Amino acid sequence: MIRKPPLYIALISLFYFTRCGTYTNFYSHTFTSIPDTTISEVYRLDLSHKNLDSIPYNITKAKNLRMLNVSGNPNLDLARVFQKIASPKDLEILILDSLAISNMPESIQKFSNLKQLSIAYNPDLDLKQVVEIIPKDQLEFLNLKGNDIEKLPDNIIKLKALKDLNVSYNTLTDLNSYVLLAELSKLYSLWIDHNNLKELPETIGNLTQLRFLYLDHNQLEELPNSMSAMNTVWVIHAGYNQFQELPKVFTEMKSLFMVHINNNNIQSIPQVYETDKYPLAGLILDNNPISEKERLKAKKTFKDFFLLSFKQE
Repeated sequence: MIRKPPLYIALISLFYFTRCGTYTNFYSHTFTSIPDTTISEVYRLDLSHKNLDSIPYNITKAKNLRMLNVSGNPNLDLARVFQKIASPKDLEILILDSLAISNMPESIQKFSNLKQLSIAYNPDLDLKQVVEIIPKDQLEFLNLKGNDIEKLPDNIIKLKALKDLNVSYNTLTDLNSYVLLAELSKLYSLWIDHNNLKELPETIGNLTQLRFLYLDHNQLEELPNSMSAMNTVWVIHAGYNQFQELPKVFTEMKSLFMVHINNNNIQSIPQVYETDKYPLAGLILDNNPISEKERLKAKKTFKDFFLLSFKQE
């Protein structure tokens, strides 16, 4: 089996664990109200789930605001909220979850340096309108979780700077949606967990730019052969599905070094893992009904792995 040098694996692992967080930046304390005396120190402001029908008046004095969360306040007038941001060009993170919004106010365009936008749990959202109107040049992370999305709008390809896309808790089964995502050359991470997927469309193989793929909590029994074309993927999460054997396609993915495939129905490891060469070097098989005989064989097959786990709850 091909093995990456230990330093390479360590560096990739570090990159993986630091990239998977969202809404992270260098700002320190997160305020949940706006202080009168130290308002210049307010960089992060979380006003979520406060039953607000208007934004506090003194937000206009928070001239250093970089992150704003107003989630869970469905009575807010977003257009008025946006108008009160003192330095719109400095805002980088905007969280608008669970607001019962259908359209985005045009005034969001003022946030020209927006890097992260979350509009999760707004199932009536006109996604095409949102994508058309939001500032795109700096947008790296978009959270569309829980929006009843079955297909992505064609204009999603305009998000050229996008690196991380979360479409968890939807039903994204549309073949063309994955073709569109392939147009986003900077897309590194894709969350399609909790999408009630019984199979992945062959078009997912078009996503040759991905590094991290999250397939957890679906109903997958196998993976399409087209995934062998995904030559840049480092890490796959495929836990809580219906796999009965370790998918063979993992041996054909030229950069794949880590797989989480816990809590499935895996009972056997295909012989291809004993005979072929592949870069895979980390495997989490926890809570699978693998027999002791198969487990011993797997430990021998994967004896050089930097991480191998068969833990049972």
